[in-house]
Amino acid sequence: MFNSALTVSREGIILKMDANFHDPLFKQGAGYEYKKFFLLFDTAQRGMLRQFIDAVFITGKLQCVEFYNNSSFYQLKAIVTQPDEATCILTNNTRQRRQLTELEEQNLKALVNTFEDWVWSFDTNYTLVTANKAFFEARRLADKEELRIGDNIFKNIQGHTYEKWRPVYEKALKGEVFTFEEKRNNGIYEYYVEVYLSPVYNDSHEVIGCLGITRDITARKNAQYAIEGYAVKLEELAYKTSHDLRKPIANIIGMSNMLVTGLINEDERVKTIDYIAQSIQEVDTIVLSMLALIEQYKNSIPVYV
Repeated sequence: MFNSALTVSREGIILKMDANFHDPLFKQGAGYEYKKFFLLFDTAQRGMLRQFIDAVFITGKLQCVEFYNNSSFYQLKAIVTQPDEATCILTNNTRQRRQLTELEEQNLKALVNTFEDWVWSFDTNYTLVTANKAFFEARRLADKEELRIGDNIFKNIQGHTYEKWRPVYEKALKGEVFTFEEKRNNGIYEYYVEVYLSPVYNDSHEVIGCLGITRDITARKNAQYAIEGYAVKLEELAYKTSHDLRKPIANIIGMSNMLVTGLINEDERVKTIDYIAQSIQEVDTIVLSMLALIEQYKNSIPVYV
């Protein structure tokens, strides 16, 4: 961390400077006083710094900004100390920023490596840029070869697999975001995956690569198929139940009508009531059987979390 102190005018002229010459921005023996402060920096930063100095004098309050200049990272603080002068502290935080960036990258890498999902990315030249352990292991099992960062994503891939994935990756590199599902076989068992592909953009909104995530959705698909099968069984059960119920219900309706008319004698009335009771018992048996089958179907559905 290298600190340099400067006094600048409202117009951005350096009036005084105590430079830290460990900072590559400054050279010993060079004259900086009464020169434009903005000219110390790359042209891409000059407009931003001009606005920063204006804000310092307009608000009269402490202002702070962070920015990159070439490969160095700076923090600039400034406050008005005289009517037309502002004191600035320019800090080269490159080393600290690099350490923080490396820490963030390592934390992100550690986090991604805990995922069971396969995560990978590649640039517009199909060079593998990032990947987690799950992706490397999946490719090793599929290709029988090791794949490393910096390798072409199509390394060890030929024939049908190449013809399948090349146009898929091209779609993502053209700016399309999409997902698809497919069934795979690893030589031991079949399983289902969901593949997510998205273009990666830079600050200028230009596509610079592609991010891919593959997730094992076998449990979800099995649950889906079980539910679909359950629905089919329920339809079959509803059809069968309605057919089985038709006879005893028709008997109950017919015999009830006979009782209502009063055209039958006492013996026939007793027999009719007995027939109605038997039909009711038959309906009850069918309903209980139907409920037992529904419970059996419900218990056969796998739970997906």
